[in-house]
Parts: sequence; C-alpha cells; structure tokens
Amino acid sequence: MYAVLEDAFLCFHKKCETEKRLVERTREAEKWFFSDDSHWLFSFVSVCDVLGLEPEYIRKKLKHWSPSRVDTAQARDSAL
Repeated sequence: MYAVLEDAFLCFHKKCETEKRLVERTREAEKWFFSDDSHWLFSFVSVCDVLGLEPEYIRKKLKHWSPSRVDTAQARDSAL
C-alpha cells in the first residue's frame, strides 16, 4: 500500500512536466487523491487508514503544493 501511495505522489508531482504521456497519469493520481471512495482496498482513503495517515491533511497540502525552483528546473532539463 505504501508503494501505491508513493507512486501516486510521484505522478502528482510530475504535473509540472509538459510531456503529454504524463498528463493522463497525473489526472488519475489527482482523481485518486481527492476521491472519498473507501470501498476499494487500494483507494486513497483505505490506504491512509491502513498506514495511519490523515487523508484530509494530505489533500490540504496537495492543494497548496507548488513546485520549487529545483523541481521546475529538473522538469525543464529532463524535457531537453
């Protein structure tokens, strides 16, 4: 479950990159983070419950997350 959460964070993080193939994964990750579905074993809410995390706290931070200059530079450099 930790790996699922980590992969979603990485996909969400890459939303600053402009590669079209990443756009769909980024949208899926964002949808996953903000879904309240708790019936699926690997839903965000279920994963947080198992790992002892607060979904609303994480969502709040994701809403206010902005890429640092280092992240933006790395995204730009990897596109070259």
